[in-house]
Amino acid sequence: MKTPFTAILIAGLFSVSAILSSCAKPDTSADLPKEQQIVGEWWINRIELNVYSGGTLMIDTILKQTPKPKNLVKFEENGGFEFRFNTTTSNVGTYQFVGSDSIVSVTPAITYRWKMLTLTKVLLTAKSTSTNNPAYPGSTVETYYTFIR
Repeated sequence: MKTPFTAILIAGLFSVSAILSSCAKPDTSADLPKEQQIVGEWWINRIELNVYSGGTLMIDTILKQTPKPKNLVKFEENGGFEFRFNTTTSNVGTYQFVGSDSIVSVTPAITYRWKMLTLTKVLLTAKSTSTNNPAYPGSTVETYYTFIR
């Protein structure tokens, strides 16, 4: 009695998963130029630091988030830029694309230099590398950013 019921249950689950996966809309964001894909407000989902000294990984950590009220990065069509992480005030400035895969955002407080790793309509991942981070003198700091919509 259990064998036919189990077989029917497995067949039903397989059918439902096949139907649901075939109805998913494909991500066509790659059809748009990056200048259009990036425009809008992104939530900062995660920032990870990798600190190297002499080529050896010394620190691998994810920065704790304490949104006030939210952590975000915003890219406007006109080149306007806003970045806010764990503070009530934003770094505001401008951004521009450099080459085919990099963004440079300039604010009075800091210049962000990001190499884009992933860009879809709901996910932007980027990496920056610094050798002059005052918190880690003499070290190379790789910072990985995950932004979502």
